[in-house]
Amino acid sequence: MRHTKQLVIDVGNTQTKYGYFDNNTLISTGVCTDWEASAWTTFHQGNPFSVVMISSVGASAKRIQKLLPTSCEVHLLDENTRYPFTSDYKDINTLGADRRAAMAGALLCYPKTPVLVIDAGSCITFDFINAEAQHLGGIIAPGRKMRYHAMHLFTEKLPLLDPSTAIPTIGTNTTDSILLGVEGGVLAEINTHIKAFTQAYGNFTIILTGGDADSLNKKIKNTIFADTHLILRGLQHLLMFNIFYEE
Repeated sequence: MRHTKQLVIDVGNTQTKYGYFDNNTLISTGVCTDWEASAWTTFHQGNPFSVVMISSVGASAKRIQKLLPTSCEVHLLDENTRYPFTSDYKDINTLGADRRAAMAGALLCYPKTPVLVIDAGSCITFDFINAEAQHLGGIIAPGRKMRYHAMHLFTEKLPLLDPSTAIPTIGTNTTDSILLGVEGGVLAEINTHIKAFTQAYGNFTIILTGGDADSLNKKIKNTIFADTHLILRGLQHLLMFNIFYEE
């Protein structure tokens, strides 16, 4: 079978990650933000792959493509990509590449199942897919770090805090008040949106991914399946889906 070993690359807002697959199984993951051609050559020697999917737009994808071994077949997640789902979004190409990949990953892991994908990263996004693999739409909200930065940036005296797993009951000082406002607000917002989706569409599976997935998972009221590698799985799904489509 062609292309049994694949590499997918997710270029995010803060770092670039890779996922290495062998026979459709995720073997390893890592961060490759600052890798140059020599690092890619060394990686390829130890982890041979013949085909790559890069999730990015514009110059970032082109730069990485130039650094990869020339023997590799490179696919970009772009306007020519085909998807194993339909979407009610007015223009699917304006939907973030990470959201498209996450939905493909959700369909791979939970086929023929209504799914709400929550990606808690730089932004917190929600995307709902019904049992017929139809994306009905979603939500975009500021992420945890973005909220901390916004309060610090747009006020004169509020300090810049790091996200915290400890949420005070009430704020009796500035630090605790900010923590409660951000951390408590994020959880309240997620739970409220889940309730609204449930009222609109009934029961569904909830998948949580993104950099803040692990810290949020146990604090959300509903039963949630956390998968920090959902986007990588989705990129590999899209890669193979498009290869077989072309063949």
